Amino acid sequence: MSPPAILIIIPTTAGPLRLRALTPRPGLPASAAFADGDYRPLPWSADYARLCAAGGPLARLVGREIGPHELRLSGSFDAGRSWEVPVGLAHALAARGHRLVAEPAEADLILWATGAVDLDLAVLPGDYALLDKIERTRALLAEAPQARIAILLPEGPERTQAEAAFVALGRPVAPTMLPGTRLAAAIAALTSPEEPARPIATETAAPPRRLRRFALPAGVLAATGVVAALALAPRPIPSAGTGEPAFTASTPHAIRVEELRAPAGSSCRRVAFGADPPERRPVPVESGDRLAPTRLVPELCGIAVRAESPGLTVEVGPELRAAALPAVRLADGAQGYFLREGGRQNLVYAVQAVSEAGAASGPRLVHALTR
Repeated sequence: MSPPAILIIIPTTAGPLRLRALTPRPGLPASAAFADGDYRPLPWSADYARLCAAGGPLARLVGREIGPHELRLSGSFDAGRSWEVPVGLAHALAARGHRLVAEPAEADLILWATGAVDLDLAVLPGDYALLDKIERTRALLAEAPQARIAILLPEGPERTQAEAAFVALGRPVAPTMLPGTRLAAAIAALTSPEEPARPIATETAAPPRRLRRFALPAGVLAATGVVAALALAPRPIPSAGTGEPAFTASTPHAIRVEELRAPAGSSCRRVAFGADPPERRPVPVESGDRLAPTRLVPELCGIAVRAESPGLTVEVGPELRAAALPAVRLADGAQGYFLREGGRQNLVYAVQAVSEAGAASGPRLVHALTR
């Protein structure tokens, strides 16, 4: 029996995207993601390249190097990380010979998955706006009424309600729940008869349909060469585009700021694309709320920031965000801002730790990058 043709949906709070093509491109320097019909890589392509890098997470999942790929989606979003789970599953399925299709009418199976992953491809728990995403997917699912549905829902506050919402769709075959903990477990459930996926309990009462107000995806700001001090309002960074949570911190107090540097014999391009790990050097406090300036030397690849107390997030000033690629989550939970090649300019930015309630925690720290 031939493997089923699979349509992969990447749900966002602005509506579902379809994975239209996943094509090996040996001529590309690194994997890149594109919206259908556009030649410009999407803003988060650097993160996608890191996921696909030699020796990286996806190579370990499929058991071999996967090489550069072109990922085509039916549309775009500017920020967020909940594309990581469906894209990772797409690579694993393609490596096992499954046929990925672009249209609902072609699909035997629709895979609906969302969530961000860590270095070991464990799915990160969080508030992924699951009910909003399901509601906005209804019309697309209705285009393929006979296709089976498999879903992967990360752990979080809406997971139980989301299961019930899928049951309430009234499909001919009850949707199947995949393990929401690790990509390897989800792939095993999809492809191994010995490890069947768990059907969703049909007796669960469906939650009331509702839509939350959602923010439009935040665009990537153009780099600016102005040196300016930043006054930050004490509020948490909102999620954007795919609806995942801001990254929370892990250890005891305030904010830690580090330089991300290319190790000897490497380069910032290799570091940014995940080929080599960066060297991390703490930035000391110079006086009061000011950190010691950092020189824009060639080996400086970027800046990492992390709150060092549970329950806090870090708000980073727009000056740094505008000069850097979209933030990536480092292995210890820090946010990594890798400088754009055209963004290596004098700038001053600030960072502020904030609580879950939005209150400022500790002093606002100011940091300068100078030539």
